[in-house]
Amino acid sequence: MSDSFELKIYTPDGVLFSDSAKRISAINSLGQFGILPGHTLFASDIVSGDLEVINNDGNTISFEVGDGLISVENNNVTVALETGVKL
Repeated sequence: MSDSFELKIYTPDGVLFSDSAKRISAINSLGQFGILPGHTLFASDIVSGDLEVINNDGNTISFEVGDGLISVENNNVTVALETGVKL
């Protein structure tokens, strides 16, 4: 199994993030959740709050995000947000 996944984060302004990642943590309507490499097929809402990405170098990249959606399929994670700002 791979130790990373491909992550793309989009806002109406364009691509906010596009790179490999080791972990993503966000909040949906049920609470906080995380995605790791090899995650099963998954789709969820995202609610306004913090979103954190651990990149391949082990660094944490933080974002303040608005509502959106996340999908995971075949080690590709796509996030579509109403708003998002890298902190």
